[in-house]
Amino acid sequence: MIKQILEYPNFLVIGAGKSGTTSVYHYLKQHPEVFMSEVKEPNFFALEGVTKINGYTESDPEGFNHYPWAVTNLIDYKSLFNNVGHQKAVGESSTMYQYMEKAPANIKKYIPNAKLIAIFRNPVDRLYSRYLHLAREDREPTKKFEDCLIKGNIWWQKNDLIQEGFYFTHMKRYFEDFDHDKIKIFLYEDLKDNPKKLIKEMYQFLEIDDSFEPDMTIRYNVSGKIKNRFFNQLIGQKSILKNTVATISPFLFRILKNSKQFKKSVTNLRVKNLSRPPIKEETRRRLINEVYRDEILNFQKLIGRDLSTWLE
Repeated sequence: MIKQILEYPNFLVIGAGKSGTTSVYHYLKQHPEVFMSEVKEPNFFALEGVTKINGYTESDPEGFNHYPWAVTNLIDYKSLFNNVGHQKAVGESSTMYQYMEKAPANIKKYIPNAKLIAIFRNPVDRLYSRYLHLAREDREPTKKFEDCLIKGNIWWQKNDLIQEGFYFTHMKRYFEDFDHDKIKIFLYEDLKDNPKKLIKEMYQFLEIDDSFEPDMTIRYNVSGKIKNRFFNQLIGQKSILKNTVATISPFLFRILKNSKQFKKSVTNLRVKNLSRPPIKEETRRRLINEVYRDEILNFQKLIGRDLSTWLE
């Protein structure tokens, strides 16, 4: 077989954040007929043209400086797919595509026939998980989650907080710009309750062998507040041990990085070092009734799924 020359992906995982997209990325990547860009979340169609300074994107209220891996020019984006071989489904996963206003038009411009996969979570749970994720990295918007109810503050200004949960507002642009049979919507509950069924449906949507079963035993990108800061410095996302091994022995680092058992062990240790205090019921009730109710009702009509449990 002759290696195909492909400039762009033919499918995208477009979000939403903290809804299982990292797991989906890894499950898809395991399939022999799928090529996923090594850079997870290049965010090109959301950030095209944004200037990088010393590896970081320019200062911006959206907080793009926290995405140093973002790919913002076309040449670099195309290079993500230089190593495509004989894979039938070629894709990447970027959660910004779900909520950044210019993303649908950019995708339509460059890859009008792309298939789009999106997975959504109860917006209150998604927001709280995002808060815990940021707390894990010492980047929480404010120390108290309840501050999200104060309209006009940073929780409302940044697109990846309150506003990312306006699923109907964001996704109606995709349903207006793309054929509906090119869009496949899943819910976080699908991933949680029956991950094998979900991934099988994704494989079918991408028209690849749906009998392949990926390893689903690793938990990816789990959010939570750190219990032990010293332990987190050793084995956390910015692990001192990882960086030391990478510097001293790049060969050993590559071996460990590609070891599923090693990944599983480290991930389990990280999860055990996280706590997830529950949301206050009053806060949950107010977020549903005062912020997300209309969006949920309109979104369930848009996608044809019963979302009544999100309103409880």
